[in-house]
Amino acid sequence: MNENCGCKISGIKCEVENCRYHTKDNCCDAGHIEVIHHNAQTSAETACGTFEMK
Repeated sequence: MNENCGCKISGIKCEVENCRYHTKDNCCDAGHIEVIHHNAQTSAETACGTFEMK
């Protein structure tokens, strides 16, 4: 992802269209993100704690 894409958080791609922070260009419009899952071993075991339903 281009570092100058206009996302609030540079380099964060989001494809979760039902999140209030998702933008039409697949960026995250939140001021920060929180990745949750204690003791994750792989990226598939992580989740965005900043998610809010539209």
